[in-house]
Amino acid sequence: MTDEAAQELSPAEQAERIAAFWRAFQQGEPDLIRQPVREQVEKINEVLEEHLDGLALEMSANDGDQLIDLIATAHGSKERFPLLMDFVKQAPPLKHYSLSAFRTRTEEPDFPIRMDGFELATSEILIGHFADEGLVGIEVMFDRELPSDMLDHARNMAFIMLDHVLGEYDFAVKVGAVDFVEGFSDEVLSSTPLHQFAPVLDSFWAGELGHTGLFPTGEDDWTTLTVSFERDGEGNHAIVSVNNSANAVAARPDLGHAVELRLPAHDHATLDAARDLQDQIATRLESRHAGILSHTLLRNGERMAHYYVGDLPAALALIDAGVRDAFVADSEVSSEFDPSWSSYFEFAG
Repeated sequence: MTDEAAQELSPAEQAERIAAFWRAFQQGEPDLIRQPVREQVEKINEVLEEHLDGLALEMSANDGDQLIDLIATAHGSKERFPLLMDFVKQAPPLKHYSLSAFRTRTEEPDFPIRMDGFELATSEILIGHFADEGLVGIEVMFDRELPSDMLDHARNMAFIMLDHVLGEYDFAVKVGAVDFVEGFSDEVLSSTPLHQFAPVLDSFWAGELGHTGLFPTGEDDWTTLTVSFERDGEGNHAIVSVNNSANAVAARPDLGHAVELRLPAHDHATLDAARDLQDQIATRLESRHAGILSHTLLRNGERMAHYYVGDLPAALALIDAGVRDAFVADSEVSSEFDPSWSSYFEFAG
């Protein structure tokens, strides 16, 4: 199955492909567990590739282990994260395997990797970090001389090592720009050997960037600004209101879906009605810690409210019920997977 074909699958087709893989896995599990770990990995991924593109299963085990850890990975592709999470969620009980999503951080204090005869250690890679539009930007510098013909190879290895040190999810979602440099720029706050960078990332994320992961309490803090959109020919200006308090829960793993609710707002009456309904939905989501209203836009006779939620079907049902109860005839709801909150950070800060 090609990547393009996979993206065109309906939710029902995707669910059936996931179910088909797990049926095949369960049928073959008694024979599979008796084979060496390396052969188990190869056979599992051969079957997985027949059903789903872009995912893989890795193992953390030794031959003869009674319980084998299976790690489902999307190789850092954020576009595949929803598929990966559904894949793990729909897994049946497994007798000989435990299953988790995403490569986790390595516990090794320092480690080398060797590829095509070239070895590089995490202690030989320095990381400088800086604020990058709500995320963590990093500059990467090698703390050793590298042959010129190995430079691209070493950069590829550094990406792999970043994935292992920071974990697949955090590297893909929390890290913004990644630049390889010969000397750190002025915006870099400090430099750290790669194997010591994970706690630095965590501290910067929660501290300087303010992403504590805690839902705000009390009155939210809002900023209103006028934004010019130069990318289209009509409605070039919008009034944007940004919920600064939402920054605390930005990019939380359980708030990865962005939902936009568009309502008519072409006069005072419809504007007030739109604001009231969108705020009511926000209150219901936030009271359950199921989502948060991150920002709104007023443009071309519409008020657009943007929410970040975890359980997308439940949030869509709540919004649909609210719109229906308010007897709003002209509404539009759309959603996308946006774990890095790029829609929010387009205006926040």
